[in-house]
Formats: sequence, C-alpha cells, structure tokens
Amino acid sequence: MSSTYTISRDQIISLALRKLGVLEIGAVPDTDTIDNAAMSLNLIIKQFSIEGLKLWKNSELIIPLVTNQNTYILGGSTSTLMYDSLNPTVAITDRPLKVIQGFYRNNNVSPHIDIPVMVISKQEYNVLGSKFSTGTANTIFYDTKKLNGVLYVYLTPDVNASTNMELHIITQLPLDDLSTALAIPDFPNEWMNCLVWNLADQLSLEYGVPMNFRQEIAMRAGTYKTLLTDWDVEAASTFFAPDFRSTGNSSYTG
Repeated sequence: MSSTYTISRDQIISLALRKLGVLEIGAVPDTDTIDNAAMSLNLIIKQFSIEGLKLWKNSELIIPLVTNQNTYILGGSTSTLMYDSLNPTVAITDRPLKVIQGFYRNNNVSPHIDIPVMVISKQEYNVLGSKFSTGTANTIFYDTKKLNGVLYVYLTPDVNASTNMELHIITQLPLDDLSTALAIPDFPNEWMNCLVWNLADQLSLEYGVPMNFRQEIAMRAGTYKTLLTDWDVEAASTFFAPDFRSTGNSSYTG
C-alpha cells in the first residue's frame, strides 16, 4: 500500500482544463495552452505562499556569524551563507518570507546548549541602544525586502560569539516555482486537488465558461483552499501573556 500519490505540473493543467470542459479525456493540450496555464499556476502558488502557515516550508536555517558584523543579507545573489540544519552542506539562497523564532547554539560545550533570542519588530529595534556594542546577541530583527531580506542582530557579535556560537533561525521559505512539465508542486499531496480547482477557477474567464458554471468552480476552489488552510495549523496550544518590555514592569497588576 502507498500514501504518496501526487501529480505533476502538466497533469494539474490537464485536469483543470477538463474541469472547464475545454479538454477531452485522453487529449493533450498544445504548447501555448500549457505555457499560459503554467503562468497562471505559478502566480497562484506565489499567492498561496502568503496564505496560511505552510508548516512544511518552516525551516531551521544556520547563519554563520562574522565578528563585528550585525547585518546579514538573506537570499538572492548577494546572500550571506546560510544552511538548512537538516542538510548543512547545501547553501540556501531563497529569501525567507518571515522569521518566526531564533536561538544561539553554543558549540563550545558538549552537549551543545541552545540559548533563545528575541525576535522583535522594526520599531523595537530602532529604539535599542548602540547597535555596535559587541557581545553575544540576544535580539534579532528581520526586514523583508523585494529580492532578499536583511537580518539585524543585537548585540554585534564579538570574537567569542562568532567563534563558538551558531545563529539558528526558524523561517518560512517561499514555495518552489514549477518550471518543467514533470515538476511536482512544493505542496503535500493533500493539496493537489485544491491546486487543480484553483487553476480552473483562474482560467475560467479566459475560456468563456458560463457564469453559473464559473460560480460552482469558484465555490469548490474556495472550499478546498479553506479546508486545507484551516487544517494547516500548529497542533500545540498557544498561550498569551502581557509584554512588559516597553514599561519596565516585571509583573502584571491589572
């Protein structure tokens, strides 16, 4: 038995065209039709990247620290070296969409010790003291740009930090593009039907599908996406507590 069934880019396109009634079973779309649908499918995937948690794209990246350097370019052609913790021999060049968590790993002791760091907003980073004070950082701020992101660390790493510490960040990476006919979407196989129906929805106007039929396609596409987005959540409980950093208070009196 198997639970790994999935479909490729061109199979998704053919299925979506059949949902629209413009492709017969067994027929193969021509090159121009495939190219047009592939553009729409990739645009859908870009949109899906920012909807929901996409837990399977959360990766633990390792950022080697540099003495006296407190900014690091993440992603793009000028990216700082960064590695996936599960495969530390391969450099990552994708721009992280967001940084969720961070910690330092002290490799100078055995077993290694992980020290959490605080992920803060731009406003919080701007009001910190001297950005060039050196030591072991306890705070990071990630500024997302168009082609890359900039990671700011505070304090600025000193020799001890850059020698003995690794910065680990939990990030959400973008979904991969589909650039070849046999490319498998960068989604769990539970998402394949959702991709088919959302592509059909995207293409329905181009093919002049009647309004009542378009409405049914849109309803199915929205329902499948909502079900999967609601399912793609953390299994653990979430707890909330007051943040006293801006007030200097250490206890809650309200």
